[in-house]
Amino acid sequence: MRTLRLLGRDMENGILRRCVLFILPLLFAVSQTRELHAYLIELADGNILLTNGTFADYLLFAMKGMEVYYFDPRSVFDIPIYWFAFQIGLAYFLAYYSSDDFAANARVVCLASGSRRSWWVSKLIYCTVAVVMYFAVCVLTIYLMAAAYGADMTMDMTAALTTRLYPPQTYNFSAADLLLITLFIPMLVTLGISQLQVLAGFIITPVISFAAVCGVYVLSAYYTVWYLSGNYTMWQRVSYVVADGVNPMSGLVLAAGMLITAFAGGIVYFDNKDII
Repeated sequence: MRTLRLLGRDMENGILRRCVLFILPLLFAVSQTRELHAYLIELADGNILLTNGTFADYLLFAMKGMEVYYFDPRSVFDIPIYWFAFQIGLAYFLAYYSSDDFAANARVVCLASGSRRSWWVSKLIYCTVAVVMYFAVCVLTIYLMAAAYGADMTMDMTAALTTRLYPPQTYNFSAADLLLITLFIPMLVTLGISQLQVLAGFIITPVISFAAVCGVYVLSAYYTVWYLSGNYTMWQRVSYVVADGVNPMSGLVLAAGMLITAFAGGIVYFDNKDII
């Protein structure tokens, strides 16, 4: 009950009063769906391909990130700006609330509730709800925009479009595979990163923890290795698509490790934290 009371307070102050920040995933989804729609119009005008696409096509396009980057002195490394803005937008959303709330209200709230652990668990649940809502706004916007553009609202990919934009094996994805690599794993990995960011905001500072998350995403775009978690938020980097990609199952293990570390680390930190 103590956790639920604290959670209600976090939902109001951390999400409802800051809901304007959900415009970030909305803008991301709008920009990506418009880009694919413009491409489909270009193909139709050139008599190359006549299709309105499907919801799966729009979802794949929006959540693609970038292909594996191979270093070449003659090529320029460009961060996928839309993907980066989407992920960093969430990191900014979560950067300051928990630490600011602790600085302003921890003494009163923790003493009144009688439980430091309940306070931390409430913050983890708040973080989870914020991440899920962030992705939900993005997916719902993609769905509505795809419907407005006349797409077939199914999880079936358009063969001619998919093989034109991505490696041929992409078309072999089942609906379950598609949801796994475009939504479930990216959201779970992002949640692990987010909870570690919130914990790091207490141990160091919110500014440094936010900068560290930015650094992780930049390095993830450059290096395709299993321990750089940002790779799992770009489905074009998974081993289902490219031989040098990351295994989605290792993403699940990495996400579980980050979530457990955040939970246990927070318990230890706040049990030993002087709030008086």
